[in-house]
Order: sequence, then structure tokens, then C-alpha cells
Amino acid sequence: MDSYSVLYSSSHRTGLLSGFQRLRSQRKMCDVVLQTGGISFPCHRALLASSSDYFWALFGETTAERLAGSISLPALTPEGLDAILDFLYSGWLSISPSTLPVVLETGRYLQVETAVAICERYMTDGLNAKNCCDYANLAERHALSNALEAANQTIAMEMGSLIQESRDNLLTLNIESLLVVLDADEIPSVKEVELIKLVLDWLDDNGPLPLLKSNLLLSRLRFGLVPPSDLTNISHAHRAMATPLIRSQLTRASEYHRLGSTQPIRQSRQTTLRSFHRFSDLFG
Repeated sequence: MDSYSVLYSSSHRTGLLSGFQRLRSQRKMCDVVLQTGGISFPCHRALLASSSDYFWALFGETTAERLAGSISLPALTPEGLDAILDFLYSGWLSISPSTLPVVLETGRYLQVETAVAICERYMTDGLNAKNCCDYANLAERHALSNALEAANQTIAMEMGSLIQESRDNLLTLNIESLLVVLDADEIPSVKEVELIKLVLDWLDDNGPLPLLKSNLLLSRLRFGLVPPSDLTNISHAHRAMATPLIRSQLTRASEYHRLGSTQPIRQSRQTTLRSFHRFSDLFG
């Protein structure tokens, strides 16, 4: 009986894609045209269906589109569709900060999860103070958990410069990210009163919110870290500060300030410095 060997060619897949790319560029053997924004993209149905769950379902045996010569995709932009098609045909995804939103939107819409994963890695690797708020909103919108976690951590660590230089970006931050950031135990170089002012401004720009949500935001602030004089001023600064829950937290903060030397025995999360870990490292 003959023995058989199964051998693999790593160049075959590359050559296969190169062949499809060549056919596409020459507009040969294309059997479907994708249209969006007045621009047509001749493609190969088999490659689309094998690379995208969206197209696999669209070209299924029972769909009206299975034999259609032209498919309209009005929800997509030509720029995003072109980038994703290039990826399907070559394995290379072209992204820049300005094109990331439309490329990610298209990848999600067409269910090309490998392209979405590349976008998420691009976001995570490129996070900085200038883009962290935008990336947090983008990651939250598309449920990119790793990028969202990294963006939220960057916002917390860069909050000092963000408040000074990019306050408008903070005011457009999605509420889930803001909740996570306000829960952080480490927000270096930022006074608590500045965080309170930021949240009140955010509520003005994004409200009115249901009381439950405004309470969720405000209850994450540490009123015990605010000097008594500032505490009195902020307690009347916004209608959201007048809810029973927040009034009770303000009252406890005022009582804490009156404790004097007994404050340490009444320590709580509301009175714990957010830079605790740094002080721990400093003093051992």
C-alpha cells in the first residue's frame, strides 16, 4: 500500500490573493458590483462570501441578492469600502487616524472580524493624550473591550493635561468611559474639585440625564477630598447636586472635615487620595 504525505505551500494563499487582486484591478471575471456614494466596485462573489459573514449571508441560496449583478451599500462610505475590499483581496489594511472611524465602521458592518481586530490593535498601540477620548468613544460604540479599557486608563492617567488642554474632548466622552475613569484610584495631578467641575460641565453638555445616571456619575466623586470652602460652593452649583443621594454624600464630607485629628479612623473611599498607589510606592 502506498504511503502518502500532505505538504503545505505557504506561498499558495498569497499567490491566490494576488491572482484575485490582479483580476479585480483588470476588472476580469467580476460577477458582482458593489455600489456606494456613486462609486462602483467590481468584485468576485466567491471571494467576498469566503471572507465576510455579511456577504456569505447575502449571497446565500435563498436570498434575492444571490444572483444580483449590483449590490447597493448606502450605509457605507466609498473610502471605508475601498479599504476593506483592499484588505479582503490582499491581507493589507490601510488605516490612518482620519480614516480609522470609516474603516472600522465598514469592517463591523460587513462582519470582517479580522479587519476589526487590526483596527482595535491599531487603536490600542497608538493611544495618547490627544486621541484617547476619541478612541474611547469609538471603542465603546463598536464594543472593542481591549481598546476601551486601554483608552479609559490613558484618560485617567492623562487627566491633568486633558483638563488643561483638551477639555472639549472630555465633554464629548461617552458616559460609560467617564464612569470608569471616575472610579479610578489613580488620577495624577488633578484636584478632586476639578473633577467635580468637569462632571458638572459634562452634565450640562450631555443632559438632561435621568437622576439615576447623574447620581451614578456624581457618586463616584470623592467629596471628602474637597476643601470645606469649595465644598460649600459646589453644593449649590448644579441642580444634580440637590438629589438626596448626593446631598447625603456632601453632608458626610462636611462631617469628615469637622473630625480634625480623628479623621484617620473615619477613612473611606470618599476620603482616599486617588494617588494612593504612588504614595505607597514612595513610602514603602
